[in-house]
Order: sequence, then C-alpha cells, then structure tokens
Amino acid sequence: MDYRGVGFRVRDYQAEVWLFLLAQQAAHTPAWLAAARHDWHIQATAGFNGCVSSLLDAHLGSDPDREATVVDLSERVLKRLTAWSPAIPKEIVNSFGTGGTTEPFQIDVPTGPLLACGHAFVRLLNGDRPPRMGALTSSTSPGTSSAHAVGKGPGCLPSAPVRSTT
Repeated sequence: MDYRGVGFRVRDYQAEVWLFLLAQQAAHTPAWLAAARHDWHIQATAGFNGCVSSLLDAHLGSDPDREATVVDLSERVLKRLTAWSPAIPKEIVNSFGTGGTTEPFQIDVPTGPLLACGHAFVRLLNGDRPPRMGALTSSTSPGTSSAHAVGKGPGCLPSAPVRSTT
C-alpha cells in the first residue's frame, strides 16, 4: 500500500481484510468517501493477487481533511480488530468474501498481522515512514504455510493463514 510515493508491503490477506473493514466503517459518508469505500470493497474482494491497492492518492490527494477522516475510520477498524484479538473467528472472516474466488480460511485469522497493517496504514496517512516490510509480514502464529502463496506476481509474499484447498 502506498501514498504520496511512500508505502509498505503486506500479504494480500492483510490488505484485503484491512480494506474490507475500512470500507465497512465508511458507510454513510460524503461522496468522495463513498467512491473510496466502493474501491476498497473491490480491492478487498476481487482477488487481485499481489496487486491490492488502497488507492489513497486517487481518493485523498493531499487534502488534510480527507486524511483525517480516513485516520479516524482506521482508528475504528483498529479498535474492532483489537476486540477480536487474538484472532478473528474463521466463520466471520470467511463471511467477508476477501480474496475473490480463493478458498476460505481453515483457521481463525490472527489479528496481530492485521493490526500491524492497520498501524502502518495510519502512519502512512500521518506522513510517517511505515516500519520495514518484514515487521508487517512475519508471522509466528500457528496455521501458516509457506506452501500457500497468497499472490503470484512480483512483490507477492508467501505464507498466509491457511485457506482450504478443497
């Protein structure tokens, strides 16, 4: 995810779940945010495999009021993720429809990597340099598999919570 030429990389599932929850928080909003909400929902559910984007430059430009609005939405998503900690039940996260036609998650999805993505997102909006990539994508939680690559294109990172292969 990037904004104003600075960004960070996360696994697809992190970006997809983050953007899905962000889109949910953006209900009943001004027209510019409704367009962002629509785009975030598409990014979260289409299964772009390595090309998930928040489209911040397109939707925020350099408008500080828009940035503040999305920071506020992001803080609400962080609280929601924290309430689910240590993991989002697989039945709930699978109901989001993230990842397009990929298989559903087999396990509850740890919130730690999602919170790391969210905190980096807020730092990016605030003009701070996000943490290095490894800090956002490493996972020591059970239920991960290097055999399941989330994306196939350049910049894709392997090892996400296991999704069903049946």
